Amino acid sequence: MRISPFALAALIAIAACSDNTPTSSQARAQRDSVAIPTVSASVAAPASLYSGYSPRSPHWQHITTMMTDFYYGWTPTERAWAGAHYDMAMSGSGAAWRAVNPTVGHYPYALIWTTIISPSSPNITTGYYADMKSWFAAHRQYSLERAFVHLPGTARTLSNRVPVTIWGSKRWAINPSDPGAIAYTVDRMRRVAGSESGVFLDETATGSWGNYLKASLEFPTTTAYSAAIVSLTATVRSALGTKLLMPNTSAYMTLADRSLAVVGGAAHLESQNDFRFSGMIDRWKWVESLNASGVLIDFVSASSTDDVLALGSSYPHGNSATSVQRAKLWELASYYMAVSASPKLLALQLENRWNKPYSTLWIRAQEANIGHPRAMRVQAKTGTDPEHNAYIVYTRDFDRALVVLRLQQGWGTHTYGDGTAIPISLPSGEKWIPLNADGSVGSPVTRIVLRNSEAAILLKGSKM
Repeated sequence: MRISPFALAALIAIAACSDNTPTSSQARAQRDSVAIPTVSASVAAPASLYSGYSPRSPHWQHITTMMTDFYYGWTPTERAWAGAHYDMAMSGSGAAWRAVNPTVGHYPYALIWTTIISPSSPNITTGYYADMKSWFAAHRQYSLERAFVHLPGTARTLSNRVPVTIWGSKRWAINPSDPGAIAYTVDRMRRVAGSESGVFLDETATGSWGNYLKASLEFPTTTAYSAAIVSLTATVRSALGTKLLMPNTSAYMTLADRSLAVVGGAAHLESQNDFRFSGMIDRWKWVESLNASGVLIDFVSASSTDDVLALGSSYPHGNSATSVQRAKLWELASYYMAVSASPKLLALQLENRWNKPYSTLWIRAQEANIGHPRAMRVQAKTGTDPEHNAYIVYTRDFDRALVVLRLQQGWGTHTYGDGTAIPISLPSGEKWIPLNADGSVGSPVTRIVLRNSEAAILLKGSKM
């Protein structure tokens, strides 16, 4: 994509800052010269910034929101609030979501390559062994035993099934190439999908079976097993018509994981949006590649609110009111670094814990309509800060804002305090207004400072 004149101006202005690694004395001088601002008094953002909201999904034209419904303390008020703020949800009750917003996309939870050993449970989404036995009893042209994989060099018997224990639950691994297992899985997924948007397939990444399955009687390698799972996923997706399968490929990015996402039509990237991970550029490219193939992505934060709070003083609030707001504003900026001209295929999930009311965790800056990207992200500056943390600064020009994100580099120990701050001058000719995580705005600025793993969203005053 051609870089817009505005983005080029931003690149030139930011690159004018020194890119050289300072000596020890220079580092101290640089640190002393960087004024570390306190959080300035904020004011309510103009109503125009939040125009375009719809009570039906999609709620906003510039962003897609998603959440994991493992929150057990629902009240009618909280459920109604969630239906008014999230475009999609995985797990939980589809009926409950449709009751508050019939346009919310919903993906019920299921497993595809293991069956939990719970003979007394009729649950076909997780511990579905009872349902499986009942189905095979009604379809005697298939063999139940051949629907599982077995230990190498053994007979196909129950005692020789490959055992798998995940999160404390005992399971057996299925044989994704067996005709009976394929037919049963298709039938089960049809029932799970029902009137929903599709099915969320947890623990479905090459690393999932790669960590638990080695050679088996049926599959000599995990690579062969991966190929069979991809084929099974494609068969199920075809049987579901327009409905999607959303495998949880997590942080795995192999060719097989890509194939799983493409044949399923969606992917849950658990923990991929990580403000303390040096390899985010590869993850942004991964998102872009999958979106370009028509894959719906759930881009999930690595750190919950509780995780950020646990960092304590090592990750101070910086330019934000709280450390949580600092982290979540970075994650929002990270989303904007990868989003395409349309956010339809990229959903943002800012929390990866599910035991608190979502209304108490919501970051309102998501609602601020910054428009759509006018150019690709630009690597604007590289260097080393006064505390010897290597970094890259990225910028991306949007219709109504400039997004600036500082990404840490290197795999050693990093620090995130005020001593890591670096100055960044902003392009002239525009009134730059910082957007706070809570949705308010700060006073106009001509430059900002960013600490390690910190980001800023600067609204264009002329567009507000």
